Amino acid sequence: MTHLRAELEGLRLEMNRLGVLPAVELEQYRERLRREIAEQAAAAQAQTADLDRQLLDLRQQVVVTEETALLQEAGVYEYRHPLSDAVAYQAALAELQGQIKSMTKREGGAVLAATGWTVNGSAAEGRVMVRDFSKLMLRAYNAEADNLVRGLKPYKLDSAVERLGKVAATIAKLGKTMHIRISEDYHRLRVRELELTADYQAKVAEEKEREREEKARLREERRVQQEIERERARLDKERQHYANALAALQATSTSTAPPKCRSGWRRSTPRSRTWTTGPPMCAPATCTSSRTWERSARRW
Repeated sequence: MTHLRAELEGLRLEMNRLGVLPAVELEQYRERLRREIAEQAAAAQAQTADLDRQLLDLRQQVVVTEETALLQEAGVYEYRHPLSDAVAYQAALAELQGQIKSMTKREGGAVLAATGWTVNGSAAEGRVMVRDFSKLMLRAYNAEADNLVRGLKPYKLDSAVERLGKVAATIAKLGKTMHIRISEDYHRLRVRELELTADYQAKVAEEKEREREEKARLREERRVQQEIERERARLDKERQHYANALAALQATSTSTAPPKCRSGWRRSTPRSRTWTTGPPMCAPATCTSSRTWERSARRW
């Protein structure tokens, strides 16, 4: 009996060493694995659905952005702040930039932070620390905003505004301990600066296009006018040529015209021995017809 117990104990030790578990424990382990797999599958399915929704949103944004870009390439631009001309946009930008400079000054309200922060029990050191970190965060925000303004294109406005909003959110996240964040009023000013800059660039491009069209129209008008003047000069020259030819022809006709017939006294036939008046004596060669001349001569 003792031998059998020892052998049973040895078998149990061997089973534990080999990792063999009882059937009940195996079933429990299998059930636990099934639950974990089901939970992971459900989590993966939910995550996939969330990713699909995000992908659909991004695709819609891309479609909208591409449509906007295509419209702007075709000359259709939607102004955020419509003004009359580029000069008006420059004046509005100058005024806006003055407001931005005023808010970036100390206590101007561009950046907000905690007021009761202390360092080593010192409120003064805490204020200095908060002010330095606030200045650093504002500097980073302004650097990003300035870069966006310098490299802005009208069709990239939406992405630039979104990027600036992400910068403001990142600053708020990093400065959460001290409650450092960019104020909404200041952020709206920088967004309006982006919008006015995009509108200004679009207006400048529109005015340049109008100038090119006007120059092309003037060039065409000058070309047509020059062609008309050349044609007019050619017609005047041709008219003068015909006038000279006509004058020369008239002069030639006058010089070669037959002499006028002269009327006067002539002696009649030898029988009469008297002087009588008669018709003009014309040479046969110069009268209208020699036969007519002969008839006239016989009658007289």
